[in-house]
Amino acid sequence: MTDPPIIVASNRGPVAFVREPDGSITMRRGVGGLVTAVGGAVRGRDATWIASAITDADRAQVAAGKGIFDIDLHPGARDPGTVHVHLADIDEATYNLSYNEFSNRILWFLHHDLWEVPRAPSFGAGDAEAFAAYRSVNETFADLLADRAPESAFALPQDYHLSLVPKLVRARRDDLPQSHFWHIPFCSPDNFRVLPDNWGIALLEGLLGADVVGFHTERWARNFIDCCREVLGAKVRGRVVHHDGRASRVASYPIGVNVEHLDDEAGRPEVATAFGELTHLIGDRIMILRVDRTELSKNILRGLIAFEMLLERRADLHGRVVHVAMLTPSRRGVPEYEEYIQACKARAAAINDRFARPDWQPLILEIEDDFPRTLAAYRRYDVLVVNPVYDGMNLVAREGPCLNERDGVLVLSRNAGAAAELAGAALIVNPFDVAATAAAIERAIDMPAAERRGMAAALVPRARGTSPERWLRAQLSDLRRRRAV
Repeated sequence: MTDPPIIVASNRGPVAFVREPDGSITMRRGVGGLVTAVGGAVRGRDATWIASAITDADRAQVAAGKGIFDIDLHPGARDPGTVHVHLADIDEATYNLSYNEFSNRILWFLHHDLWEVPRAPSFGAGDAEAFAAYRSVNETFADLLADRAPESAFALPQDYHLSLVPKLVRARRDDLPQSHFWHIPFCSPDNFRVLPDNWGIALLEGLLGADVVGFHTERWARNFIDCCREVLGAKVRGRVVHHDGRASRVASYPIGVNVEHLDDEAGRPEVATAFGELTHLIGDRIMILRVDRTELSKNILRGLIAFEMLLERRADLHGRVVHVAMLTPSRRGVPEYEEYIQACKARAAAINDRFARPDWQPLILEIEDDFPRTLAAYRRYDVLVVNPVYDGMNLVAREGPCLNERDGVLVLSRNAGAAAELAGAALIVNPFDVAATAAAIERAIDMPAAERRGMAAALVPRARGTSPERWLRAQLSDLRRRRAV
C-alpha cells in the first residue's frame, strides 16, 4: 500500500529562526519532545509541517516571503528526510494570548495539576479574551490544513495548543482523515470541570472531530474517555467515543527513541568535544544528571532539595559526587515560570554555598540550549533523575539510557508516561516525596556493579521502545480502519 502524504500541524516546528548579534538570521533545530518524535516519524515520507511563526526572526522570514520552504530534518544522517515547512502567520498579540495565557497558563496547568486550587484559577474577562485568541489561532491552522492538504493526505494535528483544530477542519474538509495526538497528560473529569463549561465542551468536541485521538499511555487515554462520557454525555463502546453523530477511536501509542538518529547525533564531533569538556569537569566523581526544560511540571526544585538532603546525611559523598542540572529555557513569557526558575537558581546557589569546598562544587546548574552537551552528558552520567510532577511521556528517560556508557541508573517519577514501560528497570519514585527521591538517588549511588549492569541491560531495550516510525504507522493504520468503517 502506498504511503499517503502526511500533513502535520503543531505549535512548534522542526526549525526556528534566530537573529544573530550581527543582524543576520540563521536556522536552528527545533526543541522539545514533540519535534523529536514527529521529526523522526515523518522521515522518508511525503510530509508537510505547518507550525507557528514564533520568534521575531520567524516573523521576519514570513514577512520577507520566506515562510514556506523545504528542509532536511536530519542532515548528514544515514537516512535523511526532506519536509515541506509552512510557518503560520499569526499576529504576535494573538499568538501570545493563545500560547502564553491560554495554552500554558490554563491548559498546561490544568493537565499537569499545577494550580494551587484555593487561590487559582479564577477565570475572568482576560481569560475569555485568551480563549478567543486560542480559537483564532486554531482557525488559522484549520484553514492552512484544509488548503494545503491534497485529497489523498492524512492530517495529523498535534497537542494541546490545537485542540479545536480537528472539528474546525472537519467543517472545511470532511474528506480529510485526521489523527490528533495529545503529547501531555490528560486530567481526570473532576479536574477538567474546573474549566468554564463552554470551554470544556469546545475542547472535547474539538478533539472528537478527529477520527483517531492518541495519547502516550492508557492512563491519559482513559482520562480523556471519562471526560467525554461525564462532561459531554458521550456514549463509549470499547475504545470508540460516539458523540454528535460521529465516532472517534481513542488509543494509546507510546513512543520510543529513533536509535539510529540518536546515534548519528551523538557521533558528531561537537559531541565528542563536549564529552571531553564534561569529563575534565567531573573527573572520576559520581555524576548525577538531570536534563529538563525550565518549567514547573518538571519538578526541578524538589529534585534539587532531594540532592541537598542526600548531602546532609551522607558526608562521605562530599567531594565524590557532582549533580549536573542541564536546563533549557522555556516559556519565558509566563511569569510563573520565571519566578520558578529564579527559585531553582537560588536553591542551587544555597546548596553550593553550604557544601562547596575549594576543590569541589557539588551542583552545576546550566541554563542554555546546548544539545551536543546534553548528548555528551547522557553518555557520562551514573544516575539520571527524571522526576516530573506529571509528564505525557518524557523522552529524557528514554534517550539517556540509550546513550549511556556507564550502566547508569534511572530514578523515575511514577507520574511520567515512560514509567508505564520502564518501571521494572528503573527506581520509581513519588515525585512529591522528596525524602524518597533522595533515598532512591542514594540507592542508585550505592548499588553494586553487578546489579547496575543487570538493571541497565533490562532498561535499554525498554527505553528504545516503539520507534517514531512505528508509532506513526500504528496511528495511520488505525486511521485507515476508522475511515473504512
